[in-house]
Amino acid sequence: MLGSFVAAGIYYICLLCCFKQLRVSISIIETAADWFADTKRILFVPLGYFALGTLIFAAWATALIMVGSVTTNGIIGTKPPGQIKNVIWSNETYFMIYTLWFGIIWIIAFIIACNEFVVIVATVTWYFSRKDIPDSDGIPGDSEVWMGYYWTIRYHFGSLAFGSCILAIVWIIRALFEYIAGKMEDATGNNGCTKCLVCCCRCILDCFDRFIRHLTQNAYIYMALSNESFCSSAINAFLLTLKNSVKFAMVDGMAGMFMLIGKACISVTTTFIGFILIKPMMPKGVTISDPFIPVLVIFLISYTISAVFIGIFDASANTILQCYLMDMDMCKQRGEVESKHIPHALKKFFKDYNLDNTDHACVTGEHASKSD
Repeated sequence: MLGSFVAAGIYYICLLCCFKQLRVSISIIETAADWFADTKRILFVPLGYFALGTLIFAAWATALIMVGSVTTNGIIGTKPPGQIKNVIWSNETYFMIYTLWFGIIWIIAFIIACNEFVVIVATVTWYFSRKDIPDSDGIPGDSEVWMGYYWTIRYHFGSLAFGSCILAIVWIIRALFEYIAGKMEDATGNNGCTKCLVCCCRCILDCFDRFIRHLTQNAYIYMALSNESFCSSAINAFLLTLKNSVKFAMVDGMAGMFMLIGKACISVTTTFIGFILIKPMMPKGVTISDPFIPVLVIFLISYTISAVFIGIFDASANTILQCYLMDMDMCKQRGEVESKHIPHALKKFFKDYNLDNTDHACVTGEHASKSD
């Protein structure tokens, strides 16, 4: 608890010290909101991948049951007769089962990566679309959502599979650590030193997991921008993040704050409505003595669904930031003063705050040769 307060205090101090970068981050998030308002059809992308994941999971569960019934050492113990049987697995069967478990984790990570990449491509095409053509909805620009599916299959299928494989390996390492940590705590009788060591290792693994997820997402963004492979995109995205670390931290922090508020509002509102409707929806003569379990199920389902859909906003905000930084870099190489692709929210931000050349260079990640 004390560590959480200290971390929050450090974060807010950083916000006060980097107020200019905070304003830039807010304008990036406002631009992401404009993109979301202009591309409402993007909401169907998670639904499609969820349906695909459901079908794959059903096929995987069927395969797991079939493999689990394979034995070369016979079946023992039936009680009652013909109902419950203990199957003795061979080493080959264990290997197939472990492979199936790794496969489903990899497939889940791959589906998440494909979903993110479609959102990223839709954001990239919207950012670099022409803004001088007025739209009927009042938001200039247009997204090519279907292009994300095409690029996924045609150009980046292997890169997305490789990035999701790395993430799946990290998840498996965390799961194995939790299993080993539980055995260690039971063996030492919940010793205080053991608990402290386990908590430190768990914190390190959690930080490593967050780092890998952040790196892979930014690598996917750089892949969509440059059409490079995963490894080179990951290196370039990492260098870009280091060069503009404050802006990336601000965008991630602000987007995470809005995402948390959004998920909390959706989950709490849905749970409250469900709690009110539970009693009227029950058949006559049927009463619920304790509504905690159904309310908890409603909360978990609503939180999961809201997290999936609000995750689109987080990916789009990071994508717009990378698009803007790369756009400014290309403008500098061409000798142009202003980009023709900057969305209205960002352009309005620079106009409202009257940023001069020094501030504009600071926003693009370069050091000014003179002070303000």
